Amino acid sequence: MKTLLKTNVILLLGIVALWGCEEDVTPLQHTAPQVTFPVQETSLTAVVGDPVEFRADIESGDKLTCGWYVDGTLEASTAEMTYTFSAPGDYEVRFEARNGAGKVEKSYAVKVADVLKMHLSVGDSTRIVRRQLDVLKVMAVVDAGSDVVHEWKVDGEVKSDKAYFDTFDLPEAKVYTVAYAGTNAAGTFRKSFEVQATERPLEIGFSNNDETIACKDGAVVEIIATVKYGGTGVQHEWKVDGETVSTDAVFSRAFDGKGPYTIAYHAVNSKQETVDRTWTVTMVPSGALFEHFEDYTELPKWWTLKQNDPGIQLADNPKPEGINTSAKVLSDKVNGTGGTSGYFDLKLKDIPADKIDVTKYTGIRFKIYLGKNKYYPRVQYNDIRHQPVTKPQFRDEWEVLEYRFGANLDPTKTITFRPMLKEDGSNIASGAVTETNTRTVYIDDIEFLE
Repeated sequence: MKTLLKTNVILLLGIVALWGCEEDVTPLQHTAPQVTFPVQETSLTAVVGDPVEFRADIESGDKLTCGWYVDGTLEASTAEMTYTFSAPGDYEVRFEARNGAGKVEKSYAVKVADVLKMHLSVGDSTRIVRRQLDVLKVMAVVDAGSDVVHEWKVDGEVKSDKAYFDTFDLPEAKVYTVAYAGTNAAGTFRKSFEVQATERPLEIGFSNNDETIACKDGAVVEIIATVKYGGTGVQHEWKVDGETVSTDAVFSRAFDGKGPYTIAYHAVNSKQETVDRTWTVTMVPSGALFEHFEDYTELPKWWTLKQNDPGIQLADNPKPEGINTSAKVLSDKVNGTGGTSGYFDLKLKDIPADKIDVTKYTGIRFKIYLGKNKYYPRVQYNDIRHQPVTKPQFRDEWEVLEYRFGANLDPTKTITFRPMLKEDGSNIASGAVTETNTRTVYIDDIEFLE
């Protein structure tokens, strides 16, 4: 019992002791914020790119939370803020200071005007020098301002609307006038300057770039010199084996004999820049059987007609343009309506050897005009109907067909022309003459091929 009583007394004393040690808690006290503003006006003006200082002087108030807001976005958490507006327009700038005892606010309506300060990457230059065909590169630099619309003109013609002008390649050697205008809400910046495009060094291209030109006896060699750059005052000179033969840009000369011959070209311009080039002309035997049918009043005896009416004969060129402007050509015509290939023979044994040695050749080539016919001409040699290397194009114009026989020609044999065949090599079927089956084919410029 004592022990228990003692214990209870101790517990009671302990409880009394706890009540007596309770901490005196006093609520936290705030001093209400008091703020003054050096700028009392509520309507302000500013300029794009210029820093603007906003200030609130805190007179009193503890544990304040401060903030400057631009159009509702917190931009600073201090009593002072320096802010730069990047675009023109109307803005609300609001300050707020608060604690548990109160809040102070002030708003400014700020009207921001645009500004325009610019310069060009060419600086104050009134004339710059570049080389012909170089790309003109110049930048319009906006030092201050926004929403600038750019315009570049060359000799009065608009060429670009970008700040970086790099799309003009100075095509001619001359003086160009370049004008720039940059415009925004604040106004327009203008500057013009001249660009002297100096002539590029003398450069000449040639229609024939082969070092060696193979020429048949009596054929014409033509080479055209085209001045690409540096052509001011250019003078041309062509020589054959050291002898001047022309001072034109075009060289044209017929060669015969054994050769070889040397063609030399020399050009000089007003700046004394030069271009030199040489070619070697080697002579090869001519395989041309007929180059100009207008030289004949009747066909030589080595041609033999075959079942045609009227067959082969000299005729006017039906389409003297494109690759064949000859006045007279060879015509193969079939007046009948029966099935036929309209063929005719070229007897090799009757061709004079002093004109053409047929044993040197392995093929034949000629120009052909099919008109609107859909024929697939073949050449028969050694009992084989050979197809052309490339099929006919059927473009209603003169074209060239080439045939290869695989071995040198046998002068005892005959070459048979079969210009009116179907694609499978069979004869055309019977039928009336129509616009697309005229049964007339024209041939010209027959040439043997090595």
